[in-house]
Amino acid sequence: MKRLLLYVHFNKYDHISRHVFYQLEHMRPLFDKLVFISNSRLSESEVQKLRDKHLIDDFIQRENKGYDFAAWHDGMEFVGFDNLKQYDSVTVMNDTCFGPLWDMAPIYDNYESNPNVDFWGMTNHQGIKAGDIYIHEHLQSYFISFKKRLVESSVFQKFWKSVESFEDVQKVIDNYETLYTKKFMDAGFKYESILNTIPLNDKFFHSNFTIHYPHVLLDAGVPFIKVKTFDLTQHLAPYLLKEIENRTDYPVEFILSHMSDMSLPTPPYLLDRKVIKESSKPYSDNKKIAVHLHTYYVDLLEDFLKQFENFHFTYDLFLTTDSEDKKEEIQSILDKNGKVARIFITGNRGRDVIPMLRLKDELSAYDFIGHFHTKKSPEYPYWVGDSWRNELFSMLIQPADNIIANLERDDRLGLVIADIPSFFRYTKIVDPWNENRFAEGMNDLWERMNLGRDIDFDKMNTFIMSYGTFIWFKYDALKPLFDLDLQDEEIPEEPIPQHTILHSIERILVYLAWARRYDYAIAKNDIYITPFVDNVVLNIRPDTLPNTYINFDNIGGIKGALKYIIVGPGTAVKYILRRIKRRFTSNSSKNTMK
Repeated sequence: MKRLLLYVHFNKYDHISRHVFYQLEHMRPLFDKLVFISNSRLSESEVQKLRDKHLIDDFIQRENKGYDFAAWHDGMEFVGFDNLKQYDSVTVMNDTCFGPLWDMAPIYDNYESNPNVDFWGMTNHQGIKAGDIYIHEHLQSYFISFKKRLVESSVFQKFWKSVESFEDVQKVIDNYETLYTKKFMDAGFKYESILNTIPLNDKFFHSNFTIHYPHVLLDAGVPFIKVKTFDLTQHLAPYLLKEIENRTDYPVEFILSHMSDMSLPTPPYLLDRKVIKESSKPYSDNKKIAVHLHTYYVDLLEDFLKQFENFHFTYDLFLTTDSEDKKEEIQSILDKNGKVARIFITGNRGRDVIPMLRLKDELSAYDFIGHFHTKKSPEYPYWVGDSWRNELFSMLIQPADNIIANLERDDRLGLVIADIPSFFRYTKIVDPWNENRFAEGMNDLWERMNLGRDIDFDKMNTFIMSYGTFIWFKYDALKPLFDLDLQDEEIPEEPIPQHTILHSIERILVYLAWARRYDYAIAKNDIYITPFVDNVVLNIRPDTLPNTYINFDNIGGIKGALKYIIVGPGTAVKYILRRIKRRFTSNSSKNTMK
């Protein structure tokens, strides 16, 4: 069989995700010709990767206009509409799905040997009335294969030649995506889908199975899962990932990396997947490693030096403090313990964060950097300061060999943070009402760093962060923060209030690494606390605060809010009227019986 694949790619950050390479590697052997059409601005080096791996025959760079249908039109025009007829099948697909989960060759053989099938795909969508319009039954367009008899037809040629580059996505949906199937069926052509959803509609609430019922797709043997499934049904994502792992050989890390890169890096379903694993390779000891310890409480220095003996790698130690007297005391402790370090006086502004940033010239020369400070809480020394510090020891310092090995093994890993210290699970300090007050400062920092990615921290409830800013990182992952050159007047003096730029920096690190196209990992806290503690603490309902927060951005904006106002009280009014009517009817019946 002589086959053609027109593959459309779009990435809002102008690069090719790993799941695309995997997709092409497993699809390419089926086709005589593969045309890669990108609606993104890819670099020459990205395109060259495709060519070097022999994954594509031709590449088309186009403006991001007209969405997939206009891109497929351009691909057909590039090949030549008459030349399409020389192929036994023409397949159009895009990169909005993960897979293939299984071998595609038997699927192609099955449909191509069936004389009653003229075009086929993964899933279909029933005809439904949506408001004032009717959406016709259609084969969903993320994957469609057209057989020769249809490709040669005038209806096929006329349809694809007429495709325009609409900038309004709804026009694309109305004129092409939901209409092409009807046009071809009206002309006498027949289609099939791996999953025919129409007989199932009475059993399910939603009509779009690709988003809401991925388990049905898996059961039916559909080899692709839509990317949107993970964004729009996040509550299903943990179970879907496990099912893909159990049923297929597909590398779920491609799903995880793409979702983390394209969406926010901190949805709940990703967090357990971020826990750092035992490295498959030991650290080579060939990288330059720096350890920075801000030494405000000098009496804790020996504890840290003792902990650093867990490091079985070469590193340079940098110590910062706030006075000459402390510097002398630090030097004497170093001499006593036979340790060598460079000591800097950075003043008493900015806690541990600003001293680290002031070592920009020194730290920028290193591959991996560990940042720590002599954490103490004088007001509550044992159950806050000590527990917090000791847990951070166990999460980030004692297993440092494995952390460094992971940083070396994974080029994408840019930041390693600690899990939540137990103290914060017994208290409701970190809650969305208080955390939201940091959002303005975080948005300001984001804008100043000019990172090229949009994010609005005001729309987030809480933030994934390393409590106390104990971290391991690659300098490049946090470089924009070092480049900010923060001035003293921006930094509050001690005692610092809540909601300062320092707190904003503590919370922004994961998202900064993400903007730099780095992943992060979480060092697990081994102290077990029953999940019921979280349930109780998180559901404390102080009288001064609302019990729930409704994000109307996700339910229709202003229209959704108005609907909420109308529907909520309206439902209550209807309930009251029903109860009154029922009571009146009951009383009337009693009176009649008398």
